[in-house]
Amino acid sequence: MKMSSRSFVRKQLIGLAAVGTMLGAGSAQADLIDGIVDAWTVGVMGQFDCGTASFEAGSGSSSCAAQTMSWGSTTTTSGLDISNLAPAVVNTNGPAVANTSVTHRNNVLPGGSTSLDSVVLQSTLSLTPFSPPAPGLPPQTLDFLIEFQETPNGGSGGVCADGGPTGVGINSNGCADIFVISQNALNFAFDYPLLNGNPGTQTYFISFFEQTGGLNPLPTAACLAATGSNAPCLGFRTAEGQDTTFQFAAVITTEPVSVPVPGTLAMLGLGLLGLGAVRRKKK
Repeated sequence: MKMSSRSFVRKQLIGLAAVGTMLGAGSAQADLIDGIVDAWTVGVMGQFDCGTASFEAGSGSSSCAAQTMSWGSTTTTSGLDISNLAPAVVNTNGPAVANTSVTHRNNVLPGGSTSLDSVVLQSTLSLTPFSPPAPGLPPQTLDFLIEFQETPNGGSGGVCADGGPTGVGINSNGCADIFVISQNALNFAFDYPLLNGNPGTQTYFISFFEQTGGLNPLPTAACLAATGSNAPCLGFRTAEGQDTTFQFAAVITTEPVSVPVPGTLAMLGLGLLGLGAVRRKKK
């Protein structure tokens, strides 16, 4: 059953995961007298949907399991690993709380090696009122599409696939590999009955952010390399010869958050600054 766009249990929605930054804790918490849930126990269990995995054929091999993928030559492989944290308490209109991380093992692969093209990361989400305690909602699944480009390490004419020069910055140890992720990771809406004898329901919004600051709008050349489409696109570039971990987190709000455009997801915190002053309405 997919996450709903207007009701957690009624209409189907497939979103992408993905992503944000640590948000400040300045927003006011919900008032119990309003019947709004102050805090939630949030569980996120990420895994790769191996049935969706697509690889570019080469001289090596590939593999996919729930928490790990690998690809490469007969002697050297790169890969992705998922780590899931235990369920954690997320305050309504409070700061982002970490849940799932993805690590890219980026090793230098010989030319012509097998490489990842795309895969869906499935996140199973569970939400249970923590304060005040109340029954939880049924687990729901969100699908996050990752498009990937294993770039030629030497570039072409001194220029890497992301449009940047070889040997500089993120391309210092060879041309960085490129991930592209859909930006549709904000404001998944769900309804929950008001508590403490209050009639009606409240609509909440759960949004996903990447905390390490690595998720940003990519240059046009990087978008073209990974997806075949022009910018704008959102994603990561990872340095050759390194393991790079991206930590994801979630926030729950009573009003939708928004991302200023143009800008990075680090600006996403601006969307929450006014929430403490917003008067919550009973549905």
